[in-house]
Amino acid sequence: MAFDKLKRYENLRMRLALYILIMDILYIILAFVFVGVMVSIIDKKRMTKIALERGEPNICEYARSFDYRKVDTKIMREVWNEVQECLGKYNDKYFPVKADDVFEDVYKIDTEELDYIYWAVADRLGIDTEEPESNPYFNKVTTVKNLVLFLHHQSRSKNV
Repeated sequence: MAFDKLKRYENLRMRLALYILIMDILYIILAFVFVGVMVSIIDKKRMTKIALERGEPNICEYARSFDYRKVDTKIMREVWNEVQECLGKYNDKYFPVKADDVFEDVYKIDTEELDYIYWAVADRLGIDTEEPESNPYFNKVTTVKNLVLFLHHQSRSKNV
């Protein structure tokens, strides 16, 4: 009889310990989710503030940052569109992109998202993505302007 009570007590203790462990894990996961949501909210407010300070998106101002006689204006336009699409809308307007914006600092865009923008523009305009190492802007794409110039210095695909 005493042995059965001891066994039930141990079983109950084990289940309680397992319950506590599961709850601790759930609290940790919840804390990570909470931090992620808070960072997202803070970043959204930061980007909204920048967008409001800049005003309406103005492609003319953006285009004047380039020597449009030497740089393909289609690339300028496609990069503008793709970056805006990537950033989304703030107050129902696309984010006002500037040529000198640093992807990592202003937009908090990582290399994976930057690669997506690069591939989307290159595919749309038939820009050859082979041998990027020979490009003078290779490993120097930190700003919107550098991305435009990098794409401009890539050759066009022959099958387009």
